[in-house]
Amino acid sequence: MKRRWAVLLATIMAIGSIVGCGGESKGDEENNVSQGEKSKNEVSEEKITIDFWNSWTGSDGETLIAKVDEFNKTNPYGITINMDISSSFAEKLSTSLPTGEAAPLVLLGAADRFGYQEYLLDINDIWENTSLKETDFNENAMSAMKIDDDLYSIPFQNSMYYLYWNKDLFEAAGLDPETPPQSYEEWTEMASKITDESKNVYGSGLIMSFGNHQMCMMQMLSGRLVTKTDDGKWSVNIKDNEGVKQYLEWMKGEFDSGDNPADNGAETMFNAGQIGLMVNGPWHAAGAKDAGINFGMTKIFGKEPVGDVAGFFITNSASEEEKLAAERFIEWWYAGGEETPMEETGAGVWSTELGFPTAYLPLTETDAYKNDEKLATLSLDDNSNESIWIVTDPEFPGWAETIGVVSTMTESVVFDTPIEDAMATAQETCEEIVRNYAGDDALAK
Repeated sequence: MKRRWAVLLATIMAIGSIVGCGGESKGDEENNVSQGEKSKNEVSEEKITIDFWNSWTGSDGETLIAKVDEFNKTNPYGITINMDISSSFAEKLSTSLPTGEAAPLVLLGAADRFGYQEYLLDINDIWENTSLKETDFNENAMSAMKIDDDLYSIPFQNSMYYLYWNKDLFEAAGLDPETPPQSYEEWTEMASKITDESKNVYGSGLIMSFGNHQMCMMQMLSGRLVTKTDDGKWSVNIKDNEGVKQYLEWMKGEFDSGDNPADNGAETMFNAGQIGLMVNGPWHAAGAKDAGINFGMTKIFGKEPVGDVAGFFITNSASEEEKLAAERFIEWWYAGGEETPMEETGAGVWSTELGFPTAYLPLTETDAYKNDEKLATLSLDDNSNESIWIVTDPEFPGWAETIGVVSTMTESVVFDTPIEDAMATAQETCEEIVRNYAGDDALAK
């Protein structure tokens, strides 16, 4: 029992740093929803308010706040979404899920469906309760939302990682501002030309303590760090992984050369025009645009992007009426109101204004989506499972903690821990994570 609660707490504590990018908000108060047994087209006269918790505390959270406010004012059911965006989201979940006092609606990473399954409701009935159709969603993203045949979530965003470059710094360094690097070697060469110590300008903007950022580049060389074997056990693939070693050698070289700042301020520095090359998610684009940076954004080295999928989940704290209200909000997020153009729905704004590739196929057919140069560049080329998951196999519930191991490993290497020692420590830590989540016998020999 102790292990079970320790695992729950550890997973919850990892959430805030993995899926959160938003603002701070509280919704309005009351309004209503129809009863669970009523038709999806029938409007109830009873009012209902439901809580919606998430950790989107970055600039994209402002957009989430605005869309929730719009829903509260315009939905025909009179539902009010009382949203709380908070950096303490993880702590709130840790105390409220076991007691049944969590918000009915939450945003989580897709892999959390395994860690929290006992606290989540399946939403197999969403196709009957709303106008949404399963075939309208990317099949690969939807597969990350199921356990066996049961659906637990609808994909909210593809949190892929991309290459950003400052076109003005490229031009100042004599580089083609329309041609980003296509390999680690080209990154190194271009970064060296961009760095100008006298102006506090750095060619490279790797963030040593952000495991997500590191892993999305490392994975091209290393593959996933925790994988499932044919006999159903888990294999940890770090200690003797040549790809991990090659990546860490390259990354440390960027710091040792002086082409990369030795702290974690690259995101702020990019928006101040001081970083030439950086890896980040689509959420960074809005801040860079507001800062007036002339930047490009594309797939890293032309490869399929990797990342994770976040989704709308309904907790078992929800009553039948609250569950239906949550499903109707999810429907509105994608379909909008009767007169809402697709690009002005929540999903549409999340893509066309914030730059997130969508899993909602009708949106990809709109002119606003197809004519967006960055979205066209970023969208996935195929339906490969490799494209939508980072670090571990999607089924492994300890994926968030594994990202933390990558962060610790890369940071220790920057501060001169021998690479082989850092890899050996990371191997041991990840093996312990497997034991904690799946049991002592789950580790492949």
